[in-house]
Parts: sequence; structure tokens; C-alpha cells
Amino acid sequence: MIMTKEVIVLTRDVLKRKNFLKTELKKIILRSISQNFESNHSVRIDVLRRIIYFKKKSSITRQNSVCLITGRIGGVYRQYNLSRHEIKRMGKLNMLVNTKMASF
Repeated sequence: MIMTKEVIVLTRDVLKRKNFLKTELKKIILRSISQNFESNHSVRIDVLRRIIYFKKKSSITRQNSVCLITGRIGGVYRQYNLSRHEIKRMGKLNMLVNTKMASF
């Protein structure tokens, strides 16, 4: 099976998002334990150590927005999750609801 660049980018993005979702709940729980000053000091230090060793790929800041049609990473608008090229193409065809094109 031949994989195109768009498919590879999309699969990598899906894997990053799955990894993020898997570790996010753990991070929230560990942060709340580390900020609880009523707990034991050694437990808090151990929790902080575990937070540090989480994979950096699971960070929310590492998530890229990807165009749903082309798989393009750059120039993706949040409202539509489409790249600027696809917005222009769909705008010409009047496929976007409540959107006016200034020029073609």
C-alpha cells in the first residue's frame, strides 16, 4: 500500500492526539496532588518527578491543526478546520455557509 504525504501527516497527528488524551488525565491528577500542601512532602516530590518524565509529545502545545481535506498543516483556520486553499476553493463554489468572498 502506497501512503501519500497527507495520509502520513494525518496518521501522525492522530497518534499525537491519542497520546495527548491518554496522558492528560494523569497529568491533571498528578498536578493536583503536587499542589496539595496537606499531603506528605516526599509524595509531592515523587509526583513532581513523574510529571517531569512525561513525554513532551503529549503536550497540548505540540498539537498541530490539520486541514481535513488535504492534510496540510500550515494556514489552517479554526472555524472550518480547512486550509486557506480549500477555503478559497469552497468559497468559489459557494459551499461554505454564511461566508462571503471579497474577490475570486
